[in-house]
Amino acid sequence: MRWCIALLAGGVAAAAFATPVHAADNTLLNSNPLPNSVVPSSPPVITLQFAAPVGPGPQVTLTCGDPGAVQSIGQPTVGSDQVTVQVPVPTAVPKGTCTVTWRVTDPSLQPAGSASFQFQVLAGGTAGGTGDTLAPGAVSPSTTATSTPSTGSGSGTSSSGTSSTSKGPLGLFRLVMMLGLAMLFGSLVVIAIAWPEGVEYILTVRHLRAVWGIALGGTFLYAAALEGVQSGNGIGSSIIPTSWGDLMDSTSGKAALLCLVFVAASFYVIARPERVIDPATQLMALVPAGLALATLGFGRDNFGAVNYLLSTVHSMGMGVWLGGLLLLNRVVLAGPGDEDLVHAVRGFARLSQPAWIVTVATGLLLAFQLDRSGITTGHGMLVVVKALLVFLMVFVGWAAQQFINTRVARAEMMTAPIANRLRRALGIEVVVGIVVLIITSWLVALTPPGLVSGGGPKLDIRALHRFSNPGLNIDVSVAFSEKVGLNDVRIEVVSPRTGLSGLAVEFDPPQNTSANGMEITNIPLTGQGVAVLSKSTGFTLGASGTWTVIVRVGTTVVSKQDVFVTDVGPPSTPKPRTTA
Repeated sequence: MRWCIALLAGGVAAAAFATPVHAADNTLLNSNPLPNSVVPSSPPVITLQFAAPVGPGPQVTLTCGDPGAVQSIGQPTVGSDQVTVQVPVPTAVPKGTCTVTWRVTDPSLQPAGSASFQFQVLAGGTAGGTGDTLAPGAVSPSTTATSTPSTGSGSGTSSSGTSSTSKGPLGLFRLVMMLGLAMLFGSLVVIAIAWPEGVEYILTVRHLRAVWGIALGGTFLYAAALEGVQSGNGIGSSIIPTSWGDLMDSTSGKAALLCLVFVAASFYVIARPERVIDPATQLMALVPAGLALATLGFGRDNFGAVNYLLSTVHSMGMGVWLGGLLLLNRVVLAGPGDEDLVHAVRGFARLSQPAWIVTVATGLLLAFQLDRSGITTGHGMLVVVKALLVFLMVFVGWAAQQFINTRVARAEMMTAPIANRLRRALGIEVVVGIVVLIITSWLVALTPPGLVSGGGPKLDIRALHRFSNPGLNIDVSVAFSEKVGLNDVRIEVVSPRTGLSGLAVEFDPPQNTSANGMEITNIPLTGQGVAVLSKSTGFTLGASGTWTVIVRVGTTVVSKQDVFVTDVGPPSTPKPRTTA
């Protein structure tokens, strides 16, 4: 308890006296309009493409003319690739020089830089009538691809090195919040199921009040810190809850607010701990603390529904396991005692086994979902370290359970030697568990490779087809579903690293068929990276047989290959060849 309070005090001091620590600045790779370019009329959309994933709520302003009047623009939105930001321009801007000013955060809501650039408008026109957006890969007016910059040849995803960890008090408050919530819910569950006599001990009451205070304080300060980095105003100016409006703009912010409400509501059981063992009030006593712990599963803003579910169940299992361990270590095994202490230890042994099974199983599923494509990234390596520590906890817990089954099962009283021996063993498990929580807090601040690459459903694609031209120093791979009807398409530039322009992929239909060809143009890759078209973009192959796939750069053919397309169902209505 003293250690947790010291962490809170240290975090408050850091928030009050330290200058804000900012993440590494992001880099603008591409835009439409381009910096210092000249466009014939008002662009309908301003598109910004960054080197690293962008957090929610980017800020963009547009000023035009002399002396630079602020123009009316739409809400900036982050694309599914996490690196593209689009800003609608519903009202035509006037003739003259326009300045685009942007400010972004990273996915962990740390400030990631700001800058501005200018472009020239030759004549004020009708917004929406002219100008191209950075529409990645169009095969028809409704087709859009997403792209992700890649730092490694053939990797297909961007390196996690572009993500930054949560710095300053935010990560510290997240850790204290997670630990407080785990101790609160785990303690209540163990008391309700295995140790109803615990509410009669003053040491138990003090423990519950202390962990509730830690959970409430940690959650409050975490919400304030999250608001500070999301708004860019710093933690000091965000300590008052009336300034937390920006939290409603992100999933993690909403989860933090709900968590604070649920922790405050759990005072219902802290005020009178006996409510947790009374059948009439037990549900109301456990639900607020359980919901508060469940909000930890919504700590990211770009998870899918399955990942949110797995993360929530993972948090609940971890809370019961680690929170129960701390209750045993700090309260039940504080010294020798009566038979009820023996029953508490036996009850926790029965409860901990399903808790750690759920924790390990959901953790492995999350790792498979998010890190199977990049286990060597920073996020992936941390997951490996966390997995090893969790298995160490399981081993220590299994050894303690064997001791409980052989020695404690026959004991009628909790003697001092048994209590001391168990406390030492479970203390090791507690220390490892806290280290696991530290790593978990760190992982939340990193972007998994499974999210960097889009975080969507798995693409329905076949083998990669390489299109290489050593004379041009161009190497491109193309993969698609290779079937009649809607197709997923994945295009990767392996080389050159930069300087590529005008990339296009052409699909010529088999001979002696009435199917029309397709062509993907305006692929937003000027170097190494990946562009993806999902089935929802409407890319359709209208006949089975041997299609000729041609990769071009401008009018120069890089290479071509014949690929057989299977007839797996009724073909969709073919679309005519179109170019954007």
